[in-house]
Amino acid sequence: MRRFFKLGPAVLILLVFVFLTFHYFDGKQVWKGLIELFEHPFLLCTIWIVYFLSFCLKAWAWQLYLNGKAHFSTCLIGILYSLLVNHLLPIKVGDLVRAKILTRDNKVSDEEAFHSVFVLRVLDMLCLIGITLIGLLSLKVSFKFPVSSIVAGGIFCMITLSVIHKYFPRFLKRHFSLFKKAFSGKNGLAIIVITFLSWVLEGGILYGTVIVLNGELSPMETVFANSVTIAGQVFQITPGGIGNYESFLVFALSLLGFPLIEGYTIAVITHFMKFLFSYLAGAVVIVIYPISFQTIKGWIKVRGVRGK
Repeated sequence: MRRFFKLGPAVLILLVFVFLTFHYFDGKQVWKGLIELFEHPFLLCTIWIVYFLSFCLKAWAWQLYLNGKAHFSTCLIGILYSLLVNHLLPIKVGDLVRAKILTRDNKVSDEEAFHSVFVLRVLDMLCLIGITLIGLLSLKVSFKFPVSSIVAGGIFCMITLSVIHKYFPRFLKRHFSLFKKAFSGKNGLAIIVITFLSWVLEGGILYGTVIVLNGELSPMETVFANSVTIAGQVFQITPGGIGNYESFLVFALSLLGFPLIEGYTIAVITHFMKFLFSYLAGAVVIVIYPISFQTIKGWIKVRGVRGK
């Protein structure tokens, strides 16, 4: 059932991508846009620096959540490895690799590592939803919420929590204790604010690309469009979310008045830049912190942390 709820929408989104590609792909426009972007090296470096800083903030939030049990460098390397793996494999297992890298630090157990990654991923999604809602209200975007989907999602979450509480009470209590400890006082507020800001900065590539292509997109609109797009990556079933990313970004840009062909060109270029960044950053972390392919392959076979 869980696979159906993910695979069904993912396949539908890929079909939308095929439709968009067939009707709106213009190779000459995409190539021209890429050439124009690389003809502005200062702007290109700036947007990549901003994009990199967004991951630095995520690493900082992760370190704070762990109450200083891990080094900032370890958190950042784990996140960049996760980014690389998610852009190489069709299944989204980067978070698993990220957690296993953290456990190399003897101060953090497997369970605590997986717990922290899961909680921060939930926080990521809540921030993305929050940014999207702020954008819908402040930008006065004409869009109707799928009430039935929201209700179904809420019911599913309640049922899941009820099952965990009934069959794994000690597991739930242990993880709630970790959650409560991490979010107590100013530390919790800092984690939320830093995570929120990281998603604001991640819109840098989209903003820079639109500027180069002489489009009009305000910083608020950029953050909104990027958040809608990244939130949609929960249905990723291709390396780096190919097809999924383009479909959601075209949808978000269309809400802001962009023609479909222009939105599609922007989506392809920005996604290419993100792929390029993930491979370059991945190459750097592999040199700094080498991990064998066999080790990563072994980690990917892990299915989670079982409650006791």
